[in-house]
Amino acid sequence: MNKILTVTKLNLSQLKAAYFITGLVFFMMIASFITSICIPGTEDNSTVSMGNTVALLPLFAAIFIPAKNLRKTVNLGAKRQDFFWSVLPIYAVLAAASSAFMLLVHYLLDAPIISNYIGVMDMNIVFGFLSRGPLMAFIQMFAFLFLFAAFVHTLTMAQTFWYGWVADVIIAAIISVFIPIEPLRAALIWFFNLIIFGNPALQIASCLILALIFYALSRPILNRKKI
Repeated sequence: MNKILTVTKLNLSQLKAAYFITGLVFFMMIASFITSICIPGTEDNSTVSMGNTVALLPLFAAIFIPAKNLRKTVNLGAKRQDFFWSVLPIYAVLAAASSAFMLLVHYLLDAPIISNYIGVMDMNIVFGFLSRGPLMAFIQMFAFLFLFAAFVHTLTMAQTFWYGWVADVIIAAIISVFIPIEPLRAALIWFFNLIIFGNPALQIASCLILALIFYALSRPILNRKKI
């Protein structure tokens, strides 16, 4: 357990690039808002909530941890199983922190201030999470971001193998082929309703179960990965 906690702290400390990029995008959104209210003729514009930018943090973490941090942690003496068990809690923490921050920005900035000047698009509103209250919105967004991070982690881990490229092709095919064909588009819509727009209890359970399944798939990949 001490080893796992040590590797967890090490991985969190090695995410400076993810923190920097997310922070940079956040401040760019602030600059965009200031520009919209200061320049005549742009006040009718709409913008994505600056709080939504923190959803990038779990995404970048799920890319940098398997792509960059794995080699560092193993070379420092950590075992592969320590790495495996230490990373999932990181995604849970980042997903929870991102979800909480998004709600704080909504209630402290978007709703009382920014929405008076320009239109604000918030994922919590678009997904319908906020219609059920802030607590449910937090849990639903957490589950979605947790699933997203676990999926990206495993996909990134697989990129050095042939099946990683096959997965990329399949994802691209789903996007390009499923949308134009009615039965396949219906299947795609069903899946997104399951993990985003559906019944809250089913949405949360589906995201968490799928996240654990996707993350479990990274274990055999990790065992075969060259360090």
